[in-house]
Amino acid sequence: MRAALSLTLALGACVQPAPQGAGQGTAVREPLRVTNNGQPFRLYEGAAARRVADATCAAQGRRLRPSIYDRFDAGAWVYVEGCA
Repeated sequence: MRAALSLTLALGACVQPAPQGAGQGTAVREPLRVTNNGQPFRLYEGAAARRVADATCAAQGRRLRPSIYDRFDAGAWVYVEGCA
């Protein structure tokens, strides 16, 4: 029992927390919802929606953060990570 506890404590001492840069860890990302100039996209228009999302982020001086959780929702493509 004591050896397991010592090993656990020793391994825990090897871990360093991730460095916190300016604003890192406190930024809240808003999902980006894109439509086709106010009109709904169709499900098969994902490539066109991606171009709109890329251009939207680029206009803000940022870049799109694609995710496996991006989705089509009621005529809009939703990029859950938004722009970074």
